[in-house]
Order: sequence, then structure tokens, then C-alpha cells
Amino acid sequence: MTTITYHDGRFWKDDSPLFLVASDYQYYRDRRGNWEDRLRKLKQANVNCITFYIPWRHHLVWENGKPCHDFSGKTKDSRDVIGFMKCVQSLGLLMIAKPGPFVHSELNVGGLPDLVCPSLNESVAPARRHHGGPVTWCYDATQLPAPWEADFDAMVRHWLESVHDILVPFAHPNGSVIAIQLNDETVYCTSNDPPWNIGYEPSGVRYYHRLLADRYKDIATFNRLHGTQYEAFELIPTPKLPGNPASEPPTPVVSQLGDLLQYIDWAEYQWRYRRETYANYKRYLDLPLPYLTNYAGITPPIDENIPDQDKSVEEPIPDDYVKLYPEWWFAMNRIESDADVHHYGMISWLGVAAYDQDVFSRYINTARRARGINMEENWGFGMLYDAKSRFPIIPFYQTLVSIAGGATGYDIYCGVSTDYWDDSLDRITKKQCPTFPSDAPIDENGRCRPMYYTAKFLNDWFAENGEALLECSITTDITYLLYAPYAAVSSWIPDARYWGLADRAIPRCGYEGFEPFSKVLQQAGFSVGMIELESLSQNQSNSPKVVAIQSAFFMDESAQRTLADHVERGGWLVLSSDLPEIDLLGQPCTILRDTLKAVGIDRILYQLDNYSTNTWLPRLLMESGITPHLSHDASLRAYAHSSNTDQFIFFFTFDTVGVHDKWIEAGEHRIELQTGSKTCGVLRVRDGRIVSHLIKGTNEVEGIESEIIIRIGEQVIRGRGDFKG
Repeated sequence: MTTITYHDGRFWKDDSPLFLVASDYQYYRDRRGNWEDRLRKLKQANVNCITFYIPWRHHLVWENGKPCHDFSGKTKDSRDVIGFMKCVQSLGLLMIAKPGPFVHSELNVGGLPDLVCPSLNESVAPARRHHGGPVTWCYDATQLPAPWEADFDAMVRHWLESVHDILVPFAHPNGSVIAIQLNDETVYCTSNDPPWNIGYEPSGVRYYHRLLADRYKDIATFNRLHGTQYEAFELIPTPKLPGNPASEPPTPVVSQLGDLLQYIDWAEYQWRYRRETYANYKRYLDLPLPYLTNYAGITPPIDENIPDQDKSVEEPIPDDYVKLYPEWWFAMNRIESDADVHHYGMISWLGVAAYDQDVFSRYINTARRARGINMEENWGFGMLYDAKSRFPIIPFYQTLVSIAGGATGYDIYCGVSTDYWDDSLDRITKKQCPTFPSDAPIDENGRCRPMYYTAKFLNDWFAENGEALLECSITTDITYLLYAPYAAVSSWIPDARYWGLADRAIPRCGYEGFEPFSKVLQQAGFSVGMIELESLSQNQSNSPKVVAIQSAFFMDESAQRTLADHVERGGWLVLSSDLPEIDLLGQPCTILRDTLKAVGIDRILYQLDNYSTNTWLPRLLMESGITPHLSHDASLRAYAHSSNTDQFIFFFTFDTVGVHDKWIEAGEHRIELQTGSKTCGVLRVRDGRIVSHLIKGTNEVEGIESEIIIRIGEQVIRGRGDFKG
């Protein structure tokens, strides 16, 4: 019997890595009679896995005035999810089931039934924002329920237990459901939201107070450290977004240690709020399968072309704060710390990478956050998002970027356009386009669009080469250390006007930290990774040789010891800003400073000014002997994955028109390329020769088909447009 497992960020089929080529198919928007035809076409395109949400609101029906679930299609053919899974399984395709309870998918109330919507059922308590107002779903302006309120939690439990019963027969090893994804982009798509947007309802705040009691033990200790006089933990207020009128200068929100601790405490709570919600749902579903996530990218809020959006319920992020999005991400999403609950997966709603190098960097960074599957790559939303997404070059390019960054598979979202749903399921999307999505590879009538053949072109190559690719490792030249307490404080501090400690630098993690650090090094050819500082010492044999962090005047004792141990083991440390003087409880702690004095400066690059904002950082590193493992023409980006036998070299150009000469040097081999408009590709190199290649030389956005020439030694490969071999 074949066994499929998941570890090290990838699926394994017996003892070999399995490259996932998936497509999402929203069976609930299509006729039952279409399912087999569409699934066969996806399989013919070398898709090996089908992902699918199971929307609660679609399957909840009423009989004799009581709610129940239709999973067999008794009341509507598109509710026959059991029949859908039988069809998928009969075709030899794997499955990843996504039962919510919240699924987004452009559905009313994000796929939650009206029964649990506070706007429609006043007995259900809403999730709350910092000002006490309800959290609303942007598509239809409905209120979202508080995740931990008893009534809603009980209904979620019943839903997931019901889904458990229908999934059990299909769960691996007896069936082909190999993994589960719960919720969507953590809680209500808030994986990259600001910290004042969710978690202020009474049930959440009670948990916050319990965490404070666990951390500080007694209220006297809390008051001493925070400079407060509360009589009980239950009386401690939650942090609020400062309400500074635009006509007045902002008031500093940090002027003492207690102010720092408030934001660190709140970020710890919001991380655990997300984590525990996922853990609860995992326990309710109770299936012994891998649990994946689909984190929204490390990116600012994305504009969506939502029809008839109710602007009155929008809560735009104040202009000063928008730039802090990476801080929110790093403070509240603790990937290594959550590894016991779920596995990392990313999604692609980051912008258009081929036409925006900042977006390109976000793709790489999101994929490099941890190994995992690109769970949603946009292969059809040409009206909801950027119109260029209608053209095959856009999803092809972005899918390849995510794999270059480290994604261990991808999900074509969505593979099939549909037109079979009514307003009770989704009353918004058809106002924009009669199909969902607008431009998928297979249209609503089952016809294969040009996007389909581009997807098949890509899928075919990875069907042949994906296993060998996943046997490779990604060389990381330098690893940035993410420290959640710095991100927590920085999340509320746009600039010096909000900072009252004039003799101390503002702690930064992502903004003015990893983001510019990564960008300038990527442009110079360095491969940049990132991990939580606390996880640096978990596996010393695999510890990165060179690590970097922008420190601050505070850092807990354990984190300081981890950095000190890294240096004492012979590792390099690239360090800037203030050195820590105190721990997170205000006690003197100079472990890192003392270690740096003791070991000297041979493997330490330190300066007070922020390295991350200096474009000369790559030169400084190279002068110190820290060099990129891959070098290339400054006008392209290239990435290498290597094994004992093969090297996979991904390359991406940004030119719009014309013929351009480029070069890449990988070890002893120099690759020369003649490229055209937005040319991208991957080369599999062995013993100095290209043994397989995948090249996209057609840019449908510009209507240009380029001639591509690749030289390595005496080997020359020529082709026009899209070609592989």
C-alpha cells in the first residue's frame, strides 16, 4: 500500500518527495453533471490533487424547522460532496479538504451560514475591534461571530464533527484525502491584519487576562513593571489605536517600559488567539491527517474590485500605519512556534510579480518564510484583481517565483470557471462577472482556454522534474532572525513622532528591518532566509552560518543566550542598532553584549546605524568574506536549488520589450542568456550540461513572442515563445 506523509514542508509518497500539482475546484458552484468532465480535464493537464472548500452555508439546510446538513445532494445536486469525493477518488486524484468553518471564497459571510451571523441572529455575539464595533465581512457587510463565544463554538463543533463523519471513509490511507486546511488565512482572513482589528470581544479579552495572570503571576508584579495601579487583571484595558486628529501632531505611545510590555503582551495574545482557534477546530474535526494553512502574503492590504462594496463599513488603515504590515505579520504569525499545530502554506494575493519588483520580492519572502505549498495561486481572477491576470504569463511567472522561493508545490486557484450558484450562496460576485472566477483555465462550458494549455505546459514539466527538485536543498547565504517582541512594539510605532524614548532607537523587525534588508541583498544575488530567533538553536546541526538581526535595548535572556551561543559555535552575526541592556521584565541583562566583547570581532559585523537601509550592505558582506552562492546580471533575479547530482536554476527578467543579454554564474558554470519580454524559466543542470529546461518566452500581456538562446559551455539551446525539453 502506498503511504503518503507530510514532513519537512513537503508531501512524501513512500520514501520519495511528492511534488504537489493541485487545482482548486469549487464543486458547490457547478452542476453535478459537470464534475467528472472537469476533473478529467484537470487530470489530463497533469494535476495530481484536487483541493476544495466545504462551505458550511451551502450544506446547512432546514427540515421541519430544524437545521441539518445535506452532504448527499438530496436537496440540491451541488451539495453532493460525498459524490464529488467519490468521483475525484475514482479518477486516481488526491484530495485536500478545506471545511472551514470560515472559507472566504467570495461567499456570503465568508461561507458561514446565516444562523451564526450576528447581523442575522442577534443571539450570536460578534467579534470586536479595538473601538468596540463589530468585525464585518468586506464582501457583504455582514458581522462575523466571536470565535470563542460559547454558542458559536458549539455550532462550529457540531459542523466539524459532521464533516468528520463524511471525510473518514475518504481519509488516507483508506482514501485519497491526504490533508486538511481549516479556516482561511487564519481567523477571518486576518493573517496580515493590524493588531487592532480583531480579538476585542469579551471571550477573547478574558483569555488575554488569563495570559497576563500566567505571565506576571500577581497583579502587584504587573503594576510594578507597567507603572500602573490596577486592582485585578480583569480590570486591565486592551490597547487601542491612537486617535490623533490629522491636524495635531501624534502623541507618543511609548514613553516607559510598561508601554513596551503592553504591546508585547497583546501580540502574544493575538498570536495565541489564532493558534488556539486553529487547535480547537483541529480537535473538533479529529482526523489523523496533516493540517495545512494558507497564510496571506507578507504584503500590504490588496485592493479588490468588489462589486457594490458598502464603504460605510470599511475601516481603512490610517496612512501612517500602512507601512507596518510586515510587523503585524511577524508579531502575530509564529510559524516555527506553531509547527506542532499546523504546517505552513502560503497564498498568492500579493500583486503582479512580473510587473512590480517589490511584489516579486514579497513572493520570494513569503515562500521563503518556511517550506510549504503555495495553496492558492491566482489562475483565473482577472476581474476581481489586476486585469493583467487574464493573461497566462502572469500566473505562470508567479507560480515559478513561488517555487524558486521554496514552495514545494502549487494549487491552481481556480482550475474551473463555474456559473451555477444563486444569491443565497454568493450574492456579490455575479454583479461583477457571470462566472467564478472570470478567466480560469477551463471555462464554464468545459472549454479549455489558452490558460489551460499554459498550466498543462508547466504541470507536465514538474510532473517529470518535481521529485528531483524536492530532493534538492536551498542554499541560504544569510538568515534574518525574526523577534516577535520587536515586531509587536513596532506594530504601533509608525515613526519617531509616536516614540517617547529619544535616547533609544525604535525596535524594528520587518519594516526598516527584514523588508529592506532582503530587497537589497536579493538584488545583489544573495539568498536570504528568515526564522524566529527562538528557533535558531533547535537544530544546531542545521543552524545557518550567517544570521542577522536589528536589535534593540531590550531582549529576553533566552534570546540573548541563543545569539551568544551562535557566535560561540563559530557562526557569523550581522547586528545593528542598540545592544540589549535589559530583559522583557526590565531587569539588567547583557549576555549578548558580554559575549561580543569576549569573542572579538572576527565574525561579527556591528554598527549602530541600521544596516537594512544601506544599499552598500552587500559590498560590506562580500568584503568580510560572506559571498552569494550564485551571481548574476543585476537586471534579473536567479535562484538555485541543489542536490548531489543536480542543480535547478530559476531565472526571471523584468524587461518589457527588446532583446537582452543576461548571465548567471553558478559555481564553475557560466550561463549566458538572450531573453525577451518578461522571460522566465528553470534549468536543470547536471555535470555542466542542461538536462532539462522550461522556458516561457511569450508575454501575452504585450503580445510578444521572443526568441530565447541559452548557452552553457559549448551547449546551446534555442527556442521561440514557450518551450521545454
